[in-house]
Amino acid sequence: MTAGLAILAGGVFGLLYMGVLWGAVRILTAGLSVWLFAAMGLFRAGLLAGALWLAVRSGATAIDIAFALLGFFAIRLLATRFVKPANPERVPWK
Repeated sequence: MTAGLAILAGGVFGLLYMGVLWGAVRILTAGLSVWLFAAMGLFRAGLLAGALWLAVRSGATAIDIAFALLGFFAIRLLATRFVKPANPERVPWK
């Protein structure tokens, strides 16, 4: 696998992971069940385990997985830096 393809795969996984995380946070802030939020956490853990299993099964090397992790971190950085809160006055950590 080339480095570019591994970074792209990590970015796609990062988008999927962050999307599920966004949905889980929306569930929690909407006052819905904490159990549903926990189930979404287990789903994210399953996504991670499945992605790693698929990478190893397809013959990815440690370098390929490191490049995929770089793509994931790039998406995470974009998500945390450029996504603004829906309600900025309700952000308790600022």
